[in-house]
Amino acid sequence: MKFLLPVACALALSACAFLQSPEAPAPEAPAYQRVDIAGETATAAERAACDAVGGSISRAGLLGREHCLQTYPDAGKVCSGESDCIGTCRYEADGTAMGKTATGTCQVTDVPFGCYAMVEGGVVSPVLCVD
Repeated sequence: MKFLLPVACALALSACAFLQSPEAPAPEAPAYQRVDIAGETATAAERAACDAVGGSISRAGLLGREHCLQTYPDAGKVCSGESDCIGTCRYEADGTAMGKTATGTCQVTDVPFGCYAMVEGGVVSPVLCVD
């Protein structure tokens, strides 16, 4: 009888451990959904759509039009080409690496403006300026 109680307790505890749900997998990064602003300024519906995807309205580019600024889920990930990123695979160092083998990082936000080189197929492109 002395041994029956500890054995019963051990069995009960192991049954509880068995019934616990397995660890939930880590949540995936939210999918990127582009929100275009048709005019110079965002409409109320475009602002709501931008808010719904976690973006913010800001002015960008030479014309200063409003844009739904969003951070890409894969921002900063090491890449060797555009197929590795939602946006572009960018090489952020100086332009002396053009034509050389290198890795880049996935574009941080969906704003296309600025000067940067891209990496495609592991090779750095010439610097491109977009405004």
